[in-house]
Amino acid sequence: MEAVGLALITIILAYLLGSLNGAYYMMKWKHGIDIRTTGSGNAGATNAGRAMGKQGFFWVLVFDIAKGMLAVVLIKWSGQTEIIAGFSVIAAVLGHIFPIQLRFKGGKGIAVSLGALVIFSYQATLLLIAAFLVIYLFVKKFSISGLLAYASTAMLLPFLRLDMTTIAVYVVVTVLILAAHHTHLKAAWSYLLLRNER
Repeated sequence: MEAVGLALITIILAYLLGSLNGAYYMMKWKHGIDIRTTGSGNAGATNAGRAMGKQGFFWVLVFDIAKGMLAVVLIKWSGQTEIIAGFSVIAAVLGHIFPIQLRFKGGKGIAVSLGALVIFSYQATLLLIAAFLVIYLFVKKFSISGLLAYASTAMLLPFLRLDMTTIAVYVVVTVLILAAHHTHLKAAWSYLLLRNER
C-alpha cells in the first residue's frame, strides 16, 4: 500500500509541475494581462512569442521543457518503476494542457512533453527531434512540423526495438498532443482540401 501511495503522490506531483504555466506567469509579470486573452489564446511558447517577441518565446520554451524534465527526474530519483515514470510523463503533459489553477485551459503540450520524454527515453526523443528538423526544413511551420514529427515518431518507434511501455507512453502523448492541436489539424485539412479542388 505504501508503494501505491508513493506512486500516486509522484504522479500527482508530475501533474502539478506540468500545470505551472510559464507563458501565463511571464505575460502577467510583464504586461499584467492573461496571455489567453491575446493572440491565439494559447498559454504556450508560440503565443508567448507573438505577444512578447523572441525572448518571450525562448524563456517560456525553456521553462516548459525544464518542468517536463524535472517531473520525470523526480520520479526516477525516487526509485519508481518505468511504468510510474511513464505515467508521470503523461501526467505532466496533462497538467500543461489542463492546468487546475488556470481552470483547465493551458497550452498545447509540445515543449513540456519534449522535456519529459527526453528524460524518459532519450533514444526515442532523438528520433523525434530528428524527425522535427527534417520536416521543418520543408514545412517551415513550427507547430505543424511538431505535430508531424510526433505522429511519424509514434509510427517509427517499433523499429527501434524499444520496450512496450516506452512505445505506449509515446503513443498516448502523441494522441494528447494531436487532440490539443485539433484546430490546427482541421485548418490544415481544410487547406489541403481547398488546394485539391483548384
